[in-house]
Amino acid sequence: MSNFEFLENLGIQIKENRLKLHDVEDSLSNVNVQLHEIPLKRSTESTFAKMIGVGYDDKLVELEKAKEQLERTKTDLRNIIDKDINTFISEVSSPNLIIPLDTSPKIVDGKTVYKYRDNSKFQNVFDILCEMLGLSSPLVVKDVMLSPTEIVIAVKDEFEAKQKFINSLHEIQNTLLIKKK
Repeated sequence: MSNFEFLENLGIQIKENRLKLHDVEDSLSNVNVQLHEIPLKRSTESTFAKMIGVGYDDKLVELEKAKEQLERTKTDLRNIIDKDINTFISEVSSPNLIIPLDTSPKIVDGKTVYKYRDNSKFQNVFDILCEMLGLSSPLVVKDVMLSPTEIVIAVKDEFEAKQKFINSLHEIQNTLLIKKK
């Protein structure tokens, strides 16, 4: 069964792996720069080392091994991120998605406001969701504003609010399914 707690943890994992990927790409870039410089400097550096009586180690083998390892790590992280994003889309799009809303909404300024149970917040769910949809937070879909802390529906009738909420969630789910293909 799909739920927001799982999605929140998955969102955290996606963000952490993206940071790791960024670090790996930076390290790989630095290694590539060093690998590019070695042939340009090898003649001078080896001649100088010989002249002063020390050994010259251009670290080419070490750098090539580091590059291979970083490229494998980069590929692995990309695969993990892609898999997690596909899981995220599948879970959000699931007809069994559980959104932990309080059952009793509040009417504020003519709008129906649902808070998450236990005052939960789902920042990572909405960060990833907004990114996938190409929208900013809070998400606004057909008179329904979805945010990490609450859902606000632009009607005061509770039954109508539920209908609008269901319709907007289905629209989000359908859009994600289209993006997944």
